[in-house]
Amino acid sequence: MEDYLNQKHGKTIAIIATLDTKGPEAGFVKSRIEAAGYGTLVLDTGILGGKDPSALEPEFSADEITREGGEDREELASRSSEKDTRNRGIRAMSKGSARILDNLYKDGRIQVVLGLGGAQGTEICTFAMRISQGDGIHSGVWPDTFWYIYRDPGYNNYAFVVDILGLNSLPRRILANAAGAVVGMAEVTLMEEKRPKPKIGITIYGQTTPAGLAIKALLEDHGYEVFAFHSNGTGGKAMEELAVEGLLDALFDLSTHELTDEIFGGIHAGDSKRLLAAGLKGLPRLVLPGGLDVITLGEPETIPEIYRSQPSVPHNPHITLVRVNVEQMTRLGNVVAERLNQSHGPVAVAIPKGGFSFYNRDGLHFRDIKADQAFVKTLRARLKPEIPVEEFPFHINDPNFVTEIVSFFETLLRRAGTLREAV
Repeated sequence: MEDYLNQKHGKTIAIIATLDTKGPEAGFVKSRIEAAGYGTLVLDTGILGGKDPSALEPEFSADEITREGGEDREELASRSSEKDTRNRGIRAMSKGSARILDNLYKDGRIQVVLGLGGAQGTEICTFAMRISQGDGIHSGVWPDTFWYIYRDPGYNNYAFVVDILGLNSLPRRILANAAGAVVGMAEVTLMEEKRPKPKIGITIYGQTTPAGLAIKALLEDHGYEVFAFHSNGTGGKAMEELAVEGLLDALFDLSTHELTDEIFGGIHAGDSKRLLAAGLKGLPRLVLPGGLDVITLGEPETIPEIYRSQPSVPHNPHITLVRVNVEQMTRLGNVVAERLNQSHGPVAVAIPKGGFSFYNRDGLHFRDIKADQAFVKTLRARLKPEIPVEEFPFHINDPNFVTEIVSFFETLLRRAGTLREAV
């Protein structure tokens, strides 16, 4: 523990390494980190049993980690020829490493995690990091490829070029860069806010950008921290995942367009958890049909025959917008209601009667009041009575709508009670 006690910066980097095959490389990385003034703690996740005589001594041995994961490493080694032995060893190392890292982090003994290994080592490292991550912990891992991670998912890939087998000039350079990367992560500090702001996720799409920008600015003026997500198939999913992880306090789901592309084959499709995940978590949510009246497709010549009779607008040379008809809007109403009815927290729906998207406005290409009304009628009929549907006499991008909808959202938050003190 001398390295831990004598560190200069008061921070420690944990190194997960398969010392049976990567001992010298782990020792090199350890020396570079300590030369920068940081402490180190080494976890040996090698499952083969032997190790290079010159390899460093770990603070947590392979035997100890395996036991923490519910297995005996020597017993596994004696059965090395049996079919499932290797998988049992990897699972035990993964679980044991995760528990040890979690305890080290909770005790304030580590701030960063770095992993070194090949295929099996990467499996162990990534599992341990994913399970043990707490707020603010940084982690990195590389197999035969160098990986650099901050809060899974979010992987950036840097090719290792050669296999990790010995310390000649190229591996030294790459490993030195890796050590420098985690040292840099350890140096990152954020000033804590004296009074944390409620964190709001909002979805924005090209068809709702004017409203999204104005709503974001107004919410920030009212003391919220607002995170915008582009509703292009990955944005809505990312927002709901952050909500499930507890990183958001409420959702302003302005642009639910991803459902339309999911159901009708558009290029910005979400997945079947859209409008479900955050609701099951119980977060307060305001849901609007922003862009729900539009299918986003490719070049005009690629549009499926079944949609060619519907109004369309070229968004750019590679994207064509197709207006959703009465039958399709009815189907969307059923899907939205089905998913919102599973909410465990407060949720409300707001309808801009003047149009749900940029071109759905009086006098423009996509104005179809009958189709919009079919959606609202279906929604009202299918939603649970406790989920309110409020209609506003404005287009979604109108300034007056922005003012009223933000007020409606804040009323929802106050009724929910979860943000009363912060707001």
